Amino acid sequence: MVAYAKSQVGKRYVRGGEGPGGFDCSGFTKRAYARAGYRLPHSSGAQARRARSVSRSVARPGDLVVGRGHVGIYMGDGMMIDAGNRRTGVVYRKLYRGLSVARLG
Repeated sequence: MVAYAKSQVGKRYVRGGEGPGGFDCSGFTKRAYARAGYRLPHSSGAQARRARSVSRSVARPGDLVVGRGHVGIYMGDGMMIDAGNRRTGVVYRKLYRGLSVARLG
């Protein structure tokens, strides 16, 4: 799942997109998690509700990164990958303020 997420950096943001040409935030996580055998809904809120919150200090690569109306994938060392918006597309960036980490399974 982490390798797949990395391979999608640079793809464009597409509202409602689940790949392969473009993604929105929850479409990106839905597709990446499917690679690991998880079936997730195409909704950031619904994905967040399926996970349990964990402290940033115990976050592991592959955990969900959740915020108000947004979701991404934690990559380790305080970094994440997400389909941010039309301007950024799918990017690798620092975990920013206002986001929490949640774990599936």
